[in-house]
Amino acid sequence: MKNDSSDRHQLADSELAYYMGGIPVDDLAHARHVAQLAQELFHVTWPMHGFGPHELELLQRAALLHDAGILISYKGHHKESMRLIRHATLPGLSETEQDEVACIARYHRKALPKKSHAVYRKLPRAERQRVAELGGILRLADAFDYAHDGGVSHLYGHVLSAADQPAHVLIRASHHIGDHQTLRDVMQRAYVKRDLFEHAFHCRVSISPELEAPPAHTNGHANGLDLRVVGFQD
Repeated sequence: MKNDSSDRHQLADSELAYYMGGIPVDDLAHARHVAQLAQELFHVTWPMHGFGPHELELLQRAALLHDAGILISYKGHHKESMRLIRHATLPGLSETEQDEVACIARYHRKALPKKSHAVYRKLPRAERQRVAELGGILRLADAFDYAHDGGVSHLYGHVLSAADQPAHVLIRASHHIGDHQTLRDVMQRAYVKRDLFEHAFHCRVSISPELEAPPAHTNGHANGLDLRVVGFQD
């Protein structure tokens, strides 16, 4: 798939605010890092979903805004994030696409998608499936930065598949976490929050932590969010 005018380079603060519909977030460094990790998972799992630049944009907008509701209330902030996204104006999205972004953000924690959830229920069937898959990616990506410290810097991996067998996704979590218990906590959180991912893609996930040298940027977080879509070719 050819990637043309939808390519986005690193966004300046003013451009990022526009991209996020002017919705403030409590921890922008965390939001940007989760967006990066989600993008990396998106590319790892491309053989399973076949999505392109448009779906990646929906995922990244949801990733940037998934914790927006914390500024209202931490308890139930995933629902507050959904409400804020639905009532904002996200440039370039239709009303249905904005509802998708809102749902993807909502399902980064707590309950999985259900037809009893009003906003999710009103989406067309194909969009509901897309929400589950992109929501599963975001939910898992967020788990790797639950401490908001960028300890897991990158996600790599590949998909193994065989006839008549569920796909097996192998994820390598590159990290610079020096404390063993902290690393165990991160990995445990990721294993718990792989639930929607495995359900949506009908697969199983294995995670392997890999130690790296500490990166040269503040607090372990990337300095800029690279929104370029890579890896798609004719």
